[in-house]
Amino acid sequence: MKAYGEYWTATMVRGLLAIVAGTGILVFPQMIETILLRPFAITIAVLCLAAYGTIDSAIVLITGFMVPYGRPGRLILKVQGICGAVFGILLFGFVYDRLSLQWFLFLAAAQATCTAIAEFVVARGTSADHGAKWCYAASGIAAASAIALLLAGTVNDLSARKLTWLIFGYVEVFGFNLFALSARMIFAERHNLHAHPAPSEAA
Repeated sequence: MKAYGEYWTATMVRGLLAIVAGTGILVFPQMIETILLRPFAITIAVLCLAAYGTIDSAIVLITGFMVPYGRPGRLILKVQGICGAVFGILLFGFVYDRLSLQWFLFLAAAQATCTAIAEFVVARGTSADHGAKWCYAASGIAAASAIALLLAGTVNDLSARKLTWLIFGYVEVFGFNLFALSARMIFAERHNLHAHPAPSEAA
């Protein structure tokens, strides 16, 4: 378990970041949703998601170097970090180029799909190391969100409120899962170290 200690710490930071971003995605658009400022509601939500995706991708890239050698996930996390940064830039482009809402949803679905694949690959190593199938939860949440975002992209009259709630649900649930899972793994690691101290400490 100790091999993944740094990885779980970084994952907890990712979870907290997602929770904060999800709150911003939901709260800020509602704060400015007046008759005059309503067009900016979606823009704020997209900017929050783009900022979250870019920062999260940087952390993911770093975690790619924290996964132990020979374990699944080192390469895929680095790829996810790079791809996530690209998606973040494209999402910022959505705001400035005023692309259609469908394109934004398809981009968000693609980002969630990449996350689902990367989390699944990493879970193959972490679940074997920890003996916990909950490591696959993040992959399942991202995959379900990708499907929901893709289906939403086929709806022509999706309101700004429904869009913000959809994005909020994905980011917030994903963030709470990452935070809870990493906290559980870090606690289990420390408990295991106290229960089975190293030979030098036991002596």
